[in-house]
Amino acid sequence: MQTLRLSPIFDTNIFGHVQSGLIPQRDWHFLLGRRPGHGWPISVVTVLELLAGLAYVEPQKFHQHREQVELACQLSKDRIRILEEPRFLLCEEVLHVPFPSGLVRPPIRTLSLYMDVVRRANSLEEILEERVYFPLRKSRAGFKDTSVLKDLLAGPKREWIERSEQFATEIYPDWRRHFEETGKRLPADMRERIESRLSSETERAKFIETFLEWLRADTGPRSVAEMTRRLDAVLQFTDFVAREHLTRNYNLEKHESDVYDQFQLHYLAMDRFVIVSEDGDFRTRTARSTQAGRVMSFEQFLGTL
Repeated sequence: MQTLRLSPIFDTNIFGHVQSGLIPQRDWHFLLGRRPGHGWPISVVTVLELLAGLAYVEPQKFHQHREQVELACQLSKDRIRILEEPRFLLCEEVLHVPFPSGLVRPPIRTLSLYMDVVRRANSLEEILEERVYFPLRKSRAGFKDTSVLKDLLAGPKREWIERSEQFATEIYPDWRRHFEETGKRLPADMRERIESRLSSETERAKFIETFLEWLRADTGPRSVAEMTRRLDAVLQFTDFVAREHLTRNYNLEKHESDVYDQFQLHYLAMDRFVIVSEDGDFRTRTARSTQAGRVMSFEQFLGTL
């Protein structure tokens, strides 16, 4: 029987660890030496996080951020190959339905251009003044305002917050009023009951049904059961955040990284993908998932090569 070749999704923290030396250069070069013929594509989620981070970078620290972009591009042998967003792949490879026309997909070609602009720039000023030079095209490029990079995350972030707040409303319709009056989203006597409800099979099935309806896919029992299995890590992560949001007043607006993490976990719905991350919290939040073995540290992934 042929062994499935793993396709790694590298989290952005990997590049920071290489940069700081927490991942030794010899290990990074060992990884690069084991790339397949065209390298590994960069996850569109990782690209979004790298580019959105540029909007907060101080000009004197630009070179550090550019180096992380360069490290990401090394994975795909400098071709800037970007992997499609996971929900699109899920529709294409698993659900066999067209991606809904009303949903916005991250613009791969635009993101590729932005990555190329960043890696070629000598400074943040060069980008903002649109004078980053492209020798082959004998042209210059850039973007006048880094707010365009923040906007890249606006759609997924809005979806994440709306779905989380909708979930809270289903559990306790008056949570907004209660929060305004007391500073807490739930009365004390409800919190313990909510803890157990969040991880119930009924709530998990409801989440998957809503997700399938959103993608305009079959919501029959077999489809729901299959997607519950394939999105187990997503469910575990979402349960954790929902629990924090409702019972410990976790502010979704202040935890943008959760948007990327939850989005990234959708890749695990396809059996060939593993996620490589040095974020201990990320791995902890998915530790109880049946897919926990497919969320690996850098060292663990090296062991598979």
